[in-house]
Amino acid sequence: MYSCCRRSTLLFLFLYILRLARAFHTNNQATSMMSSSAKKQKLSDEVDDKMPLQIRAGFIGCGTIAAAIATSLAKPEHAEYLSEAGLSLSTISVTKRSASKSSKLKGDFPNVVSIYESAEDVVRNSDLVFLCVLPQQVDEMLSELKEKGTWNNNRHTLVSLVSTSKVEDLIEKTSLPANRVFKMICLPPISNREGCALLTPLASSENGHPYLKKMFDALGGVVECPTDETMSAMMVPTGLMGTMYGIMKNNRDWLIHKGVSPSDASYFVARSYLSMVQDAERDCRDPKRFDDLIEEQTPGGLNEQALKNQEKQGVFDAYDKTMDAVLSRIQGKSDGSLP
Repeated sequence: MYSCCRRSTLLFLFLYILRLARAFHTNNQATSMMSSSAKKQKLSDEVDDKMPLQIRAGFIGCGTIAAAIATSLAKPEHAEYLSEAGLSLSTISVTKRSASKSSKLKGDFPNVVSIYESAEDVVRNSDLVFLCVLPQQVDEMLSELKEKGTWNNNRHTLVSLVSTSKVEDLIEKTSLPANRVFKMICLPPISNREGCALLTPLASSENGHPYLKKMFDALGGVVECPTDETMSAMMVPTGLMGTMYGIMKNNRDWLIHKGVSPSDASYFVARSYLSMVQDAERDCRDPKRFDDLIEEQTPGGLNEQALKNQEKQGVFDAYDKTMDAVLSRIQGKSDGSLP
């Protein structure tokens, strides 16, 4: 009797221990699977964090500047710079305006560029919209888009390249959030990641835009202007591009008059000015860079004497008056003409 009870007790303990072992094994498997799943989710999150932000750019109007920005975004050799900024171009939508330029873009980049008949279609197929129309067309264009409910406050960013536009007016005419409306100025060399864009308001502020400054830095560089007034002043040197070409043309013509062949004169002047500008561009964040370059001119040498002669002739006073006139026109205070 005692032996039988003892065997029953041992059998019961054996079965109980076996059940505990199985339960432990099952729980351990579940824990392992949960841990593996969590690791996979973490890896997935890390991959998502590293995935570049896709840019769907749209251009209402397709003039020289619009085509230059679109070209810079679309060039395969620029993709690495966008990638370093955590960005990647997805698509470019352009209106049929300036058909020759929009068609060329489509021909150059057929896999990313689409041409649309209307501005509404461009906006609906874009997240980042560049406004590139004439000043007199802005009000009608934006009013029409607003009436049709085209803008999406959670998705769209508007960048105006219209020199006379005001950011506060653009916000009112689109009802977009303040941190999604900007004004930008740049020159055509942006197509080759050259030059420097101007942007207002500050996109890199705490409540600014998530990627706009990084994108323009990737396309060659950008200076952020805190106010429209600052941007207006910064725009003035961009209005002297024709003046610089005029000086180079004058140099070329003077050389030709002295017997130099037109081809050699043009080549020499362009290459010489390029080397000067490249020298000035080095360390150009240093506000004393230009002063230092002037100080480097040999005392009593040709360059120092030429600079002094131009000062005596009032060349730089004329430059100041020209810049004041350009600013006055930008601000709408005059037509920019000098007597």
